[in-house]
Amino acid sequence: MSDGKKKTIETMAVEGDWNVGAYQFKAPTLLPEFAAGLKEGKLIGTLCRGCGKVIVPPRNICGRCHRRMEDRIVVSDKGTISVFVMSEPVQKDKFKLFGMDPIDMGLLKEGEVIMPVFVRFDGSDSNVHTVLINADPKEVRVGMRVKAVFAKERKGALSDLEGVEPLEE
Repeated sequence: MSDGKKKTIETMAVEGDWNVGAYQFKAPTLLPEFAAGLKEGKLIGTLCRGCGKVIVPPRNICGRCHRRMEDRIVVSDKGTISVFVMSEPVQKDKFKLFGMDPIDMGLLKEGEVIMPVFVRFDGSDSNVHTVLINADPKEVRVGMRVKAVFAKERKGALSDLEGVEPLEE
């Protein structure tokens, strides 16, 4: 490349243990509206009239130009992985989720790899944090195209978005 920057093609790995249960997130006031959209199989965001950014999930204030965001927009259920992390294969009694063993609870199978991802859905200028499912860990990469997987029985909750899976184009 002429600008002296080298394009990274390889995935970088960082070794370490992360206590997933230690993180806390503040829910935006528009979360119920976002969850209602998920119940209908829609990803709802807000449009900033000042700079044109579309943010999913919706926000009240634009992080770029600090204007109130009142317009709603539905974005595509297809997107691109921006960032991903892969766990080691899950082993019984080695991984706790809210203090419980997810294998005993039937949530995970022994040897399964958990893949949290950030996805930029088409039509959005922000990333949504979810999990990649139904994917071969060896095939996962930044730039991978994915589609939203919605629960079969939706309740109007954040769990209505089960994750994303590879998009077969």
